[in-house]
Amino acid sequence: MVTVVASWNGAKASALRVALRLTVEELAGRIGGSPRGVAKWEHEPNLVPSMASQRDLDHILTTATPDERARFALLIEDQERDVPMPGTSSGEAESTPRNRSLPDSEISRASGLIVPLNGNRRSLTAPSSETLTWFEQNLRNQYTADNLLGPRALMPLMRSYVETIEQMQEKASGTVLDRLLRVGAGYAEFTGWLHHDAGDLRGAAAWATRALEWAQGGQDERMTSFVLMRRAAAALTARNGAYAARFAQAAQRFESPETGRVRIIAAVTEAHGHAISGDGSEVDRVFDAADALLERYGDEITDGDPTADRYCEPALYVKIARAKCALELGRAGDAVEAFTDVLANLPPDYHRDRGQYLGSLARAHILAEQPEAATVAAEEAYSIAIATGSTRTLSDLRGSMPGGLARWSHIPEVERFCAMLAAVQPEIGGH
Repeated sequence: MVTVVASWNGAKASALRVALRLTVEELAGRIGGSPRGVAKWEHEPNLVPSMASQRDLDHILTTATPDERARFALLIEDQERDVPMPGTSSGEAESTPRNRSLPDSEISRASGLIVPLNGNRRSLTAPSSETLTWFEQNLRNQYTADNLLGPRALMPLMRSYVETIEQMQEKASGTVLDRLLRVGAGYAEFTGWLHHDAGDLRGAAAWATRALEWAQGGQDERMTSFVLMRRAAAALTARNGAYAARFAQAAQRFESPETGRVRIIAAVTEAHGHAISGDGSEVDRVFDAADALLERYGDEITDGDPTADRYCEPALYVKIARAKCALELGRAGDAVEAFTDVLANLPPDYHRDRGQYLGSLARAHILAEQPEAATVAAEEAYSIAIATGSTRTLSDLRGSMPGGLARWSHIPEVERFCAMLAAVQPEIGGH
């Protein structure tokens, strides 16, 4: 495993950013530099950073978690094999909670889940039923491997699988072609998610388009709904509420038990879109529909459900979405109650997510004019952010707490916390 870098260059710095799943702006914040300088490393792989920046990068690497260092090692190996890096967009993917604290043994085990294809892919015939079953089961293995290794380790392999499936489609017809289109839609959608998670939003959109085409061609209503829901989630990341709501509505149009869990997620995604647009009445209406779907389908997982192993339990997902929407709409009391409920139900291994939701709870307390409670929640969020190296949570705290608490700056607890928050920047930057 790579733990020491003799000399940093732009390519290695970019690999470290991807391994830590940071945006360009977030890495710049960690090293105390400018986003423009970090972006220059992304575009000039042989550029050698200053000695001060190299010391900062050394510090970030040595303090990374074991799974982050493992991802970095895989990225460096890919570079040595001359595998192109993913896109360098600084956009942040809409994500779901992952396993945050994985030992090296689990990462090594995950490597065994990545099974490449053998043989000449240029002369493929229509597959047997056993081959198609293998592809379906293998996709589940890739979900697990992504959770353990991250997107960069899987992207080249997934592209290879999709290419193989596409070549098989050329020789297939009838029900075999239908099944290949459905299998291919699942692989294309997941490949798009990997690109999204790695920050390549343009590539993610292209893969989503292919997945939607194949899902519709194979008459796979569930995957069609899932791809549309993922497009809606991407619109939330861009804070385009109307666009998110419209795609989420389209994702709900197929009514069947098989699409039940997808429709739950699509419904709350629609609600979040309405919240961004400021339409509280539509938010309430859609959550009523989501609650009805949750009661009916929340405990049901049918074979091949694309939400399995990729989203937290639907009941928790709805709680999180309800809290975010209440905060978005400025409903202070509802937001405090909802985020308190989320934190009470959050699994213990969602440590980094807990820090993010505590920060959101602090903002809700500010809206409710409860400065002491806001400070308590913010201090706990701060402690988790420092422990996990979560630049996102710290950035959110810096962006919302000093201004939000300004009128209560005479309160000793508030003054102490704001001073502590202001002093943390050199530490997070790696100094």
